[in-house]
Amino acid sequence: LLERRFVEVWEKIGQDLERKKLARLDLTRYGGAKTDYLDQFRTDLPGPPVCQLCGKRPASPEVRGDPLIKQVASACRVCRDHVFLGTNLVKRNRLAITAAEADLWDPDSRLREPIFGRYQVAFVDGFLRSLARAGHLHKIWDISLDPQGRLTPEVTLRFLNGYVPVYEEEDRYDDRLVGLENGWEPGDPKTLNALARLALRHTDRKLQGLEALGILQADVDNLGLLLTCGLPEEKFTLSRLATLSRQLHFFFCLHLPHRLMTDSRFRNIYTVFAGGDDLFLMGPWNGIIALAREIRKQFAAYVGGNPEIHLSAGISLQKPHTPLNQLASSAKSALKEAKVAEAAKNRLALFGEVVPWDQVAELQAVHDALADWLEKGWFTVAMLYRLNELIGLAAQEKRLTRGPAHLDDLACFKWRSHLAYFTARNVARGLKGEAREEVMNHVQAKLALWLDTYGGALRLPLWELLYERRRT
Repeated sequence: LLERRFVEVWEKIGQDLERKKLARLDLTRYGGAKTDYLDQFRTDLPGPPVCQLCGKRPASPEVRGDPLIKQVASACRVCRDHVFLGTNLVKRNRLAITAAEADLWDPDSRLREPIFGRYQVAFVDGFLRSLARAGHLHKIWDISLDPQGRLTPEVTLRFLNGYVPVYEEEDRYDDRLVGLENGWEPGDPKTLNALARLALRHTDRKLQGLEALGILQADVDNLGLLLTCGLPEEKFTLSRLATLSRQLHFFFCLHLPHRLMTDSRFRNIYTVFAGGDDLFLMGPWNGIIALAREIRKQFAAYVGGNPEIHLSAGISLQKPHTPLNQLASSAKSALKEAKVAEAAKNRLALFGEVVPWDQVAELQAVHDALADWLEKGWFTVAMLYRLNELIGLAAQEKRLTRGPAHLDDLACFKWRSHLAYFTARNVARGLKGEAREEVMNHVQAKLALWLDTYGGALRLPLWELLYERRRT
């Protein structure tokens, strides 16, 4: 640093990281047999000898009967600690890391397996000054997020707990949740079944829509390139690099959870992870789609409209009983599609289509126009399904125009004539004479423009509308 060689050192560190990442695992250092592993499984105790949560480690007798482990007969210490941490991270405001020998809490409020055998985790309310004077307090953080945006000056801030939607008293009277689950109290986290149920909407005293979760994964595009080349060499210093990294982190771990907490449109979005340069969210599928558009808008404003700093996102729709690893895998696959599409990134992957963010905003206007046609009686839900077939033909035409085509594939070019026939037979059948002719021409011109411009991307507003109108 004194010799102003930070750029050179930074590049060398990057090369070393790549070399380490791509190297094979050193089995001579990390491999070998664990000779006493099978001896740890106790068959002389009631219940299965294997942890019923992970299915890998031996069940621990000291975990049996733990109030945090109610759904299984036996579990290991590590899985019990995972439940302990997950339960308290979303409920408590202050977290401390202490020496393992600092025995200040009852067994039910601490780790059963100290980290590396040396460090204990505690969720506390005070400052632990006596523990600090004894040299047993290593870290203490405020992990809460104040709805008013206030930051505590008393202890170091570390935004870990994100945002978790919880039941409120008025949820007892929500038709979508009545009878779904019993036994909850205000303040309890909402279950995945409840979040999926909240995707329904009230229409004419009936519930309508698709009962499903939306899974969103997103991250900043080309982050390595941004950190390496985002600052000119004369300004490429450790402090500026740390500031750039920290500011990106704050958008995801601070700004976004606060937005979820304070914006009524997104109060039912669950933060699985948000920090660094990426996020993983779950919630009602329609709320997730609306949030994706809002995140892109907010992030563009956050970076000052810089066109070189952008993000990609993938959204997957799943039923609430789907295993969590499959939920994550489906969203990760969608994000990967958005990243590799035409090597451009800066896109949203949804409903099997990959769309630039600029088009996502335009397609929202298409959704609103189609909804308006339904309200006016110009269109029916059955006609929306027929429109989906025309979208398939228009999308195929766009693919064929980019490369060689077989003669049998050319039938897709007839979508314009099919559209003319479709509109003449079906649009605004409740109108007569010139009034119907005017509406029919307007609808046909709009649909032709949308199909020609967007092709398969037109599925985004169409499928969103169909899922909104599905009968329960």
